[in-house]
Amino acid sequence: MFCNSPLPQGKIHFRDLCIDCGRELHICRHCFFYKPGLYRDCAETVPDEVRDKERMNFCEYFRPAWKPQAGGKKPSASDAARDAFSGLFGS
Repeated sequence: MFCNSPLPQGKIHFRDLCIDCGRELHICRHCFFYKPGLYRDCAETVPDEVRDKERMNFCEYFRPAWKPQAGGKKPSASDAARDAFSGLFGS
């Protein structure tokens, strides 16, 4: 993140903002699939290019690139599955 705070765990919605710095969270730079240098800088086969990788976008492939911080705990597989299932219903 821009302020070096860890990404929140769970689903990040299109318009979510960082509670510390107020910047947008649903951006390419925070996505697991963001790979600079690949076609469209993405490991997914996105239909439309997102030109500004540091601004909010509506990409449906977005998955938070959760990076463990000091003292942090990586979500378990069951937590990830629960979050993915919840995301299917827009909750």
